[in-house]
Amino acid sequence: MQNKLKSLVGREPARLDESLISSTIKGRVVLVTGAAGSIGAELCRQIARFNPAAIVGFEIAESPLFEIDREMRKSYPHVPFFAEIGSVQNLARVHQVFSAHRPALVYHAAAYKHVPLMEQHPFEAVENNVFGTANLAHAAKQFGAGSFILISSDKAVCPASVMGATKRVSELMLQSLQNGGTQFIAVRFGNVLGSSGSVFPIFKKQIASGGPVTVTHREMRRFFMTITEACQLVLQTSAIGKGGQICVLDMGESLRIVDLARNMIQLAGLKPDEDIKIEFTGTRPGEKLYEELASILDDTVSTDHEQVRVFIGNHRPQFDIEAWLHSLKQICADRNTSQLVIALKEMVVDYSPSTYLLDKIAAEQQAAECEEHACGAI
Repeated sequence: MQNKLKSLVGREPARLDESLISSTIKGRVVLVTGAAGSIGAELCRQIARFNPAAIVGFEIAESPLFEIDREMRKSYPHVPFFAEIGSVQNLARVHQVFSAHRPALVYHAAAYKHVPLMEQHPFEAVENNVFGTANLAHAAKQFGAGSFILISSDKAVCPASVMGATKRVSELMLQSLQNGGTQFIAVRFGNVLGSSGSVFPIFKKQIASGGPVTVTHREMRRFFMTITEACQLVLQTSAIGKGGQICVLDMGESLRIVDLARNMIQLAGLKPDEDIKIEFTGTRPGEKLYEELASILDDTVSTDHEQVRVFIGNHRPQFDIEAWLHSLKQICADRNTSQLVIALKEMVVDYSPSTYLLDKIAAEQQAAECEEHACGAI
């Protein structure tokens, strides 16, 4: 894997302080949300290496949860694994799980993450990513968890998508809850090679079928890590981070997606543009050409680990976040896209709604006006 990472993204994998990670996890009950997803499942595997008292895998998808349960019991029989099915949006279920297991550490990986899909379903993005995180964070405080680690995203930086805006809202919400007790830490990183829906498995399938490999834009760039490396650095961050911090993983230089495609074609023993064609399909709703990790790390300071930095920017809203969340719930209940965008912009001042979403709002407003005129004519 180390050689593959260096071949694909041009750098060495991270080095870890495993003794420090062990002192954080050993003998403690750890809850992982989204435990059957790409990141959540790898977190479970990595956590098991450090001998926790138990791992609680919280997941809404039944069949994947069944599979990770079987894997954990077979591969790590010395670590009790509790497969708990449920949604982070269900507060009663969240409380039930926390009450039963009393986790000391919470790694919150459950999220809707696919940018174009969330542009089409903005209310679902908010309900899952914002309200789900709120449910878990409040439960962590109520049931005395020591640390709560949110898996955030580079898309939270100057967000151009609903998904990115929901991650930024979650970061701000956790900071507002930090008043002693549970330590709330957010960890931002970029794309993960091999995660569900990422370009790596998509390109791999396209190459195996003879192409073409589809890339949205010639200049599209992203930061990349392997799943293993990203999860290891999340554990490292939870060991060195402090409550209220937003930690940023230094992922090196961003890589052009087309260069990744060419590297993968060559690693398959084929020639780009000859054996396997590359086609450009155009950017999708909410996508940027470039992603920033805290403005390319300009607004960060170093920590004891060379690849973990702390975001020092502020931009916190000067109003009651709990009251804002209450009004946001009503907006979601009303399914009012225009009000949703306004509310997100109020909380995340550097959020720039996509053209797709603005066009959707215009269409909804036009439809409402037509309906009003039709009713008036009757």
